[in-house]
Amino acid sequence: MFARVLGESGLTKVELAQLYQVSRQTIHYWAKVGPPREGTYTARMAESITKALLIAVERHILPLSAMAIAQTAQASIDRVWSFIAASLASVR
Repeated sequence: MFARVLGESGLTKVELAQLYQVSRQTIHYWAKVGPPREGTYTARMAESITKALLIAVERHILPLSAMAIAQTAQASIDRVWSFIAASLASVR
């Protein structure tokens, strides 16, 4: 699932690091090795965020390049983060 987010979301690794609240190096590591070890807090959060990002791709919220060009990068990240937060809230 994470590989699909990397390929289809249109987000850079820096943007993904901000959304997942991990370092850019962690995103690079996940891209090469795979997502974090199951059963950890990081794995549970990453799985939830990944699912939300995949929903955003399916609903054509992502990739961000399809949005208005005038939107700033931070505003785009804030919009996606709001979507993820709403998705996580509905899961609970």
